[in-house]
This record gives sequence, C-alpha cells and structure tokens, in this order.
Amino acid sequence: MKRETCLEVNLNNFENNLINIQKYVAPKEVLPVIKADAYGMGVNSILNILDKNNVKTSCVALVLEGIDLRNYGYKKNILIINPCLISEIEDVVKYDLTLGVSIKEIVIELNKISEQNNKVMNIHLEIETGMYRTGIRLEKLQEFIDMCKSFKNINIDGIYTHFATSDEKDSEYMKQQISIFEKAVKLLKDNGIVPTYIHMSNSGGVQQVYDDNFTTAVRPGLILYGHNVNEEFEKLIDIKPVSVLVSSVSLVKQVKDEDFKWFGAKKIATVPIGYADGYPRSLSKKGKVVINDKICNLVGNVMMDNILVDVTDLDNVKIGDKVYLWDNDKITVEELAENAGTINYEILSRISPRVERRYV
Repeated sequence: MKRETCLEVNLNNFENNLINIQKYVAPKEVLPVIKADAYGMGVNSILNILDKNNVKTSCVALVLEGIDLRNYGYKKNILIINPCLISEIEDVVKYDLTLGVSIKEIVIELNKISEQNNKVMNIHLEIETGMYRTGIRLEKLQEFIDMCKSFKNINIDGIYTHFATSDEKDSEYMKQQISIFEKAVKLLKDNGIVPTYIHMSNSGGVQQVYDDNFTTAVRPGLILYGHNVNEEFEKLIDIKPVSVLVSSVSLVKQVKDEDFKWFGAKKIATVPIGYADGYPRSLSKKGKVVINDKICNLVGNVMMDNILVDVTDLDNVKIGDKVYLWDNDKITVEELAENAGTINYEILSRISPRVERRYV
C-alpha cells in the first residue's frame, strides 16, 4: 500500500547537477557528500548515477552509513568525514572504509587492527583551520605525520579541512582558513607525502574558491540536490532542485459560524502530514501550501500526523487534491525554511522514513 504523502525525487536533476558541478570544477575530482541518506533523497537510488559518472570516492558522516553503502553493493571508496569511535574500527577495516582522522588513539588502533588483518588502510588527515569542531592544529601536525609514517599499515591518502563560513559571500574568515590549510598541505609534502586527495570546499566553497591552485578535489553536498547555500551567490553552476514534497487533501470541512473566530477560516482541509513526517511544528499558524495552483495558509498547530489548511477561497477543493508542501515554484525549500526559522539543509534531511520516496 502506498501513502499519498511522499517525497518525489527527480534523479535526472540529480545527475545533471553532478555533471554540471564536475564540469565546473574540472580537473578537480568531485567527492559527493551523500550522508544522511543523501540528504533525505534515498542514497541507494543514486549509487548507480555516481558509478555512471566516474565518481571514485563518496563522503558520509558515520561508519554505519559507510556499512550501509557496502551492503547496497557500493564498491568505490567511502570516506568517513566525521570522527569515529575506537569501537567502530574493526568495522572500518572489515568494510574497507577510509577514515578522516585527527585523533592519535584512532590511528594507533586502526594500525593495530589493520596489521591483524594484513591490510593497509587509507586515511585522510583532517586539519583544524578555524571550524573548532575537530581537526589537527597546524602546530601539532608534524608530530601527527611522524606517528603516521611510523605505521606500516597506514597510508595518508588525503588531507582536508572544513569551512566555518562558506555560506557567507567574500568571507575574510574563510580566506584565513584557506591560508592555514595551504600551510598544512605544504608541510605534508615537505615530509615526502603527496596525497591523492586535497580537499576543503563544501558547496559554499565550490561556489566561491573553486579556482584555487593547490587542492585536487571538492566535497559538494547541498548543491548536488539543487539548492544554493546562499541566494546571493552568483548562479555559476546550473543546478535544479531534486525533490518535491507532496501530500493530498484527506477531508474538507465547513466551519460553524460560532467557531469562525477561533479558526479565521470558513472551510478547512485536513492534510495527512505532520511533524512526525519532518514537517516543522514551528510552521504552526504561519505555514503555507499549494493546492490547485493557489497558495493557502495553515490554521492551527502542526500536529504529529496532520495539518489544517484554510481553503475558504478554493471553490472546487475536494478529497484527493494534491497538496504541495514545496514545489520549487510557488513555495521553495528556502522559503519554507525561512518561515520555519531554520535552514534548507535541515528541511531536506529531516523528512522521516515514513514518507515514501518516489523516483521520477
């Protein structure tokens, strides 16, 4: 049985976005960020597209996400960009995952488990340049490099950092981060290590510093799915939204005259989507949807499983009519996010598993 509430995912748009980003940053390699189930799109649906377009390495946040990719049959490189736990290292080796590292104890354990399994494991060094989340400080990098070089079962195949302000246009802080990262790359090369992957640009970075002359790869996430980090960024890459969130009218009711003052509407449609589906409760009394090509306002609170919509001005509204929570035309993800007091990243990634993904 299929639910009427679904996320429609346009795989052609995803592929076109990937191709256009690859062309834009060439000859740099694109390392797609497909964490959080490909930002809610359903990661298993896009793996063949990645293979078809010569993606050699993809990025996820968690070891568990990497294991899921292997279980889907994905055979290319998988980079875990967030720190893992020591308890996860056996699975890292078992499933042949590449770790982003900045913690000595993790590398020590990885070398030990790798030696036990007669494997040499690739790692990417994560550099702290100002994100203040994770990463090796520049003044500690030499010590870290020396340790890695002493291990026979560890190969430094990459070096990377995270931007803190790439969503800001012409960010001076981002330029400062780039300068620190460039010094880290030089230090690594001075130690005789020339990594395959040198990467720092997320989606915002791709749109701003793609022409640097020392990195070899980029890590786009949000723009792969057709959304800009900042609407002020020039549209240098042709990207199209990949998803549409749609439901349907499940009931239409006339409001009694004596109840009008409570609802401010004479006719209300019930729509079976709520905060358990990932539709933000913060849109209570202020959200908007599209029904029969017209924008309609929410009334009352967003409930766990339903929302109520003012359809007073829709003459022919009926059960089964489509309701667009975002259609990328009259309502965009960015407009919905602003109204909800959040960002487009959260809106996309919070759509729950009980919302069916349908591929068009």
